[in-house]
Amino acid sequence: MSEYSVVPADLVKDKQVILDLWQHNLADTVHLEDKYDWHFLNNPFGLGQSWILESNGQPVGTTSLGMRPLKLNGTVATAGVACDLAVNKEHRFLQPALQLQRAMLISSHGGVQVVYGVPNSAGSAVMKYVGYHEFCRVHRYAKVLRISQYLEKSGKLKAIVPFIGRIADQGFAALQMFGRQRSRRLTQVLPSFDERFDELWNQIASEQWAVTIRDRRFLKWRYQECPLRQYKILGLLTEDKSRLLGYLIYYVEDHSAVCADFLASGGPEDLDCLLSSWTAIAWGCGLSALSLSCSNGILAANLLRHGFSRRSAVPPGKRTNKNHHEHCKTLFTYEPRSSTAAAVADSWYYTEGDSPY
Repeated sequence: MSEYSVVPADLVKDKQVILDLWQHNLADTVHLEDKYDWHFLNNPFGLGQSWILESNGQPVGTTSLGMRPLKLNGTVATAGVACDLAVNKEHRFLQPALQLQRAMLISSHGGVQVVYGVPNSAGSAVMKYVGYHEFCRVHRYAKVLRISQYLEKSGKLKAIVPFIGRIADQGFAALQMFGRQRSRRLTQVLPSFDERFDELWNQIASEQWAVTIRDRRFLKWRYQECPLRQYKILGLLTEDKSRLLGYLIYYVEDHSAVCADFLASGGPEDLDCLLSSWTAIAWGCGLSALSLSCSNGILAANLLRHGFSRRSAVPPGKRTNKNHHEHCKTLFTYEPRSSTAAAVADSWYYTEGDSPY
């Protein structure tokens, strides 16, 4: 019978042990060493932390925390984002997972003021069990740019798609752009994060209980130095280009443009201008759809007004074979050294960029 224990990992000495566990158990195994160095060793906001699950003295699982700068209820804090839970197949049951999570929460270093994570359905059950607070839902919104690829999936219409696909796409695009007003603001694809991003962040007066500090230092590390994806920066500028009014950061995957981060200092007009420009750029690049995940709030409301539809749904309380909807994700939080229920308010500005990778 297995006897389990959890020990804190040394990020340097135990690196290969953790990479081996990742290689055998994570779904995405591309650039694992680069990912490890970037997220845990070269993070300007603090070294990560990892734990190793042992069975009879042998490593069989691991979990980690990456560090993030957070504006928490008006004060600057360090958050730990839970990530990379990897357990060998023969040990994937409740007890080992609980031991890993409890060890992480109990022994995270004193500078971590809140731990958060957005797990899959199996991980959600474990997080609830060890005392995480179910904070808010994170929904995915999408907008179709080209309908030809959807027509191809239709058995009846597939044969004529080569003849009508281009006409249908152009007509659909014209319909989507009808009624859009021109703005005096400028949008431009930017090569890097300059001082204007710091100026924008300093102007943001967030009413959210929690928001990642999106200054130039963070954005450069999170997006330009990340070894896992190639991100593009779309900036919203004043006419003289002296000030940044907002930005949208995205990457391309499976013929879709996926938004990782979105921030604007103004109202709906700024949001509209960024979304319209993003739509036009993605269309011009031949992409088929736009996708953006976020918590509820002003951004979510504007997405619906701009022609996006919510593609995810709250999972049912009981499992059913009749449910075919994409499930939304849940943001869980845990405050190691205070009462979560007393401190948590009602909002967190969360986009995909707040996820570990």
